[in-house]
Amino acid sequence: MESEFSITRSSSVRRPGKKVASPSTDKSRRIMLLAVLFQVSWPKRLTKHEIFKQLPMYGENPDRALYRDIETLTGIQAENLPEPDAEHLAEWCVEQQRLKRLAITNERRTVTFGLARSIFSIDINEDEARAFVALQEGFAPGTPYAEAVQHLLKRWKWLFTEKSHQLVRQKRKRHARPVLLPLSPVVDYSQHGDTILLLDQALEEGAYVSFAYTPLAQSWDAEPMLHEHTEPYELEYRDGHWYFTAYVRDLNTFIDYRIDRIRPGTLRKDKDHYYPGIRQRPGVKIRYWLSPMLARHNSLSARLREQQVTFLEDDQGVIVEGYAKSVWWARRLLLGYGEQVKALAPEKLVLMMRETVQAMYTLYEEEK
Repeated sequence: MESEFSITRSSSVRRPGKKVASPSTDKSRRIMLLAVLFQVSWPKRLTKHEIFKQLPMYGENPDRALYRDIETLTGIQAENLPEPDAEHLAEWCVEQQRLKRLAITNERRTVTFGLARSIFSIDINEDEARAFVALQEGFAPGTPYAEAVQHLLKRWKWLFTEKSHQLVRQKRKRHARPVLLPLSPVVDYSQHGDTILLLDQALEEGAYVSFAYTPLAQSWDAEPMLHEHTEPYELEYRDGHWYFTAYVRDLNTFIDYRIDRIRPGTLRKDKDHYYPGIRQRPGVKIRYWLSPMLARHNSLSARLREQQVTFLEDDQGVIVEGYAKSVWWARRLLLGYGEQVKALAPEKLVLMMRETVQAMYTLYEEEK
């Protein structure tokens, strides 16, 4: 929490010609900072110790000074403040707002204090209300960072005026179908949430990781393979799946892992570290042809690194070339174009596409 809110102990630094106030007597500044601390800490409730740690300005008798400051902010003695689950708390908050006082509650069981209503509020317009509802409904359990996003939205919603709350409720009751965000995973990632967050931490810190993994070609009941001391490179959510890319030094290559195939509870960060962001995945240069129908759109999305598009004469389509992550990723990309694409290079990609198409043809032939 110190990274979120901290007070520089500048009162100990004396400047020529200026009298520096004692921390214990600078009451007005202390009260203002206490109010700010309650605001930025929500929804976390604060103990006296946490307040004193963040505001080292309470002198030799901190408890008494803190209770006086809370009384100044609320107009009520600290021991008489309502509990956070008090029966008529909403009405009390409205009255406190009318009196221009803070609505601070006192939970006796945990001996903590916290704001029940934001000090300030914000208005949102209709477009922002639509976006808010789309985010709330789009980041359902199992989607990328769903819990963290919902927590952020909750903190944002806390700042809304009553008018803004009504606007959000109105947009949620729309009769038309809701806006759909393509974020929902195609498998249940609920048991892999800790794995995703730990991999993200390892990427940020530059920590090597080890884990047990079951390849897609094997049954989940099979004995998993232990992948030790891998160097995290990338974490990506694509097409309803989470993928983790690591550099394996012993093989001098990059490997793509499906996160739902990492055994829950087996991922661990190793003690030694590398410098993140230095290693670059070379990728594989590919080239393919797209049909005239797609070429006429003249707005081909950039799917490759260093992508170049060459339009053929006489409406004969386009040639696209650039770098894909791997031949496997290139095949996935080309299959998305259906019959409107043909692989041209490298030969390994051409053979892979040919085998895939022939296998599909065989499947449909068997149905005759």
